Amino acid sequence: MSLAAEPGEAFETTHDRRHVTLPPAGADDRKRSEKMEEHFYPSDRSRYPFAAKSWQQRPRSPGLKWHKQYQDPESKKNGRVLVIDYIKKERSKEGMRKVAAQEIDNIEGLRKIYTNPDRGSEAVLRVFHVQNASWATHFLLRKFNISARDDLVGTDFGYYVKNKHRERRGKPLLTGKSWKTIHDPWRAITNTSFGLDYLKPYRVRNQDAQARRDRTGKMMELSCYDEDDNPSYGWDVYAQRLSCYIQHKEPASGVPVPGYPDVENPYENGTSKQDPHEYFPRLESLDNGNAIIIFENSYSGSIDDTMVAARQQWESRWRRLPFYLAYESHDVSSDDQLALECMKMILADIWKSVSDSWDCLIDLSNVHVDCLQDRIYEQPADETRAPELWTNASNWLKVERLVTIHTNVVKEMQDNLRELASESTTDDNWLDKSPGDMERIGNLIQEDLVKPTNNLNDLVYKSVEIRDSRHSLQLNTSMWRLSWITFIFLPLTFIGTFFGMNVDTFSNDPSIKWYFAATVPLMTLVLILWYIIKHVLARRRQSPYQRGVYEHLFHDLADSYPALWSREGPRKFIRPQGMMGRLKWNLILYWNQAEKTVGSRTPDPDSDDDDLGTWARCKRTLTRRWTSQLRGTAPVGVSSSGLEEGSADDLGVISGGVSGLTELLALPATEHAENLPGGMLSLPLSPGSQARRQRASPRRSSLERPSRPTSKGSSMGRDSGVLIEEEALNWLQELGRRSHEFTDRVGGSGVRDSRSRSESRRESSIAVSSPNEGPNE
Repeated sequence: MSLAAEPGEAFETTHDRRHVTLPPAGADDRKRSEKMEEHFYPSDRSRYPFAAKSWQQRPRSPGLKWHKQYQDPESKKNGRVLVIDYIKKERSKEGMRKVAAQEIDNIEGLRKIYTNPDRGSEAVLRVFHVQNASWATHFLLRKFNISARDDLVGTDFGYYVKNKHRERRGKPLLTGKSWKTIHDPWRAITNTSFGLDYLKPYRVRNQDAQARRDRTGKMMELSCYDEDDNPSYGWDVYAQRLSCYIQHKEPASGVPVPGYPDVENPYENGTSKQDPHEYFPRLESLDNGNAIIIFENSYSGSIDDTMVAARQQWESRWRRLPFYLAYESHDVSSDDQLALECMKMILADIWKSVSDSWDCLIDLSNVHVDCLQDRIYEQPADETRAPELWTNASNWLKVERLVTIHTNVVKEMQDNLRELASESTTDDNWLDKSPGDMERIGNLIQEDLVKPTNNLNDLVYKSVEIRDSRHSLQLNTSMWRLSWITFIFLPLTFIGTFFGMNVDTFSNDPSIKWYFAATVPLMTLVLILWYIIKHVLARRRQSPYQRGVYEHLFHDLADSYPALWSREGPRKFIRPQGMMGRLKWNLILYWNQAEKTVGSRTPDPDSDDDDLGTWARCKRTLTRRWTSQLRGTAPVGVSSSGLEEGSADDLGVISGGVSGLTELLALPATEHAENLPGGMLSLPLSPGSQARRQRASPRRSSLERPSRPTSKGSSMGRDSGVLIEEEALNWLQELGRRSHEFTDRVGGSGVRDSRSRSESRRESSIAVSSPNEGPNE
């Protein structure tokens, strides 16, 4: 196939469709090149900023000619048939492949193709692209015996082509189907076919927006952004149908068709049951060559609105198909091989156009979803958007189902086409990329349309639930206030009703003071009873949330102030200085008792009462603030009076532990006595305890702490990296004896029992070790 224009012939460019005439053959080649360069890259470079200099880019090849000119859009609604013939090798020039293309707009022109004997015998493959031409559809269905009623050589594909898709409640039912491969031994052909519905968006104009809204057969409506970036109604999506018939001529085998008594030749009029008014196909009148027929119908009736648009990318590619085959190094040496390779590329282009239409629809749908998101995010709790969301979710499910149908059809067609060409070639790469494209489209629809719409549904539902919950809280608050008003005035109403009874007691009309004398005590009694029930009895019932709040509080205070707090609450033996400090600490102890806050009592699941109201928050806030003040300003210490006022069991345990520790340190055999720092066992006393000790001076002298002797090798007072303390044995024994006297003074029987146990242990240890013996080195 030659791509260059003949001398003196007009051709069209691809960017501005201006006509130019080339100089005749034999003219100067330089002038010819300058003429073409001026046409493709004119001197007015401002109109073509993309044009490069003549020496940087070669001129483009001229576009293909289309003889028929369409003057207005109405002229494109009369129907059109494009016939492309791939000429046999013997009818083409050597080393080239000839392609003949013709546009037909009436039935007479279509019949002339078959009345011309040369035209019918020179094509190795014939492609028909039928657009909105019902007259051509009827003719071709009979010419290729597609609408045959015999089950042996026919299918219902013709019925599928002639009829539109069904509708339910004004919405189209989208379908897709493939037909099995059929071998016709009488015609020596093998055929298969498929059909599918697809979605085509149409731009909505302002003048017919309302009219399009009222039309039936519409699949969905899509929004877009107008010139002011505001969401508006912009697209109508309609269902259209594409059908394709593939016929392959089998290689001549020379073997006659075997005859079977039960199988009649469908092309012989020998049966008595034949209806005289019914069409009967004649074998010699049928087209038995390689052919592909594409039937398309658009909703608008225009040839520009079909899947494969007229005079666009795919039709221009099919007219140059031998060139692309040679460029891609396909074997087209024989006519049969050329027909199969052209079939492969044309079918692949058809499914590529299907995926391109899906990409276009998904892009518009993404804009529609963005518009919906903008409207919903402005008012998430607006439930009036819910019907629109439900409609979109339903549409996306239909779209997803249609993609699944297309995926199944293309996979079935792969098997049918392999069977169709099984006798001519061993290649099985029919539509090898199409299933992957359909799966990609399915993933895009799921990720870009279905999931965002579901997320918007969840957002609207949750926003409405939050709004309803807020309204419920406001209603509960109003009911709570009304209940308090009723609670306050109920005793007053009772007293008023009581005094208003018609009894002889009030027959003398007593004074008004008796009303207040009865109302005030009754009101006070009711408040006291409410307080007892609310704050005393309900306090014993602890909720899990209340326990968690106080556990978190105690944990923070124990980490920040370990000297004052533990994980169980405030330390009870702490006694701050000053009256205000002690008052604050006593309140902290009272408010944060373990049995009231983090006690292990099993909570009552039926109770709604807990100590987490306003007063509880005030107490926790004061606890944090006062703890910080006591830590920062008031010195604290262990209360000796608290020890004196403690129980005998607790004092016995404490004093026994002190005595045991002292005697353990006094043992000669222990090696830990060397490492005890000075003053470790001393107890700081509060001012009250120091005053009592001063009043008891004789007894104070007996409890004075002996001076602490240090050994010669002690590290006290020196800057050393290792601290070593050596204590004298006599000093430790004297310290233990004074500790025993203190426990006898403040303790009870429990202390004396502990002391006796300590003395017995000390006597046993002294029996082992000599008292004059120094510390063990």
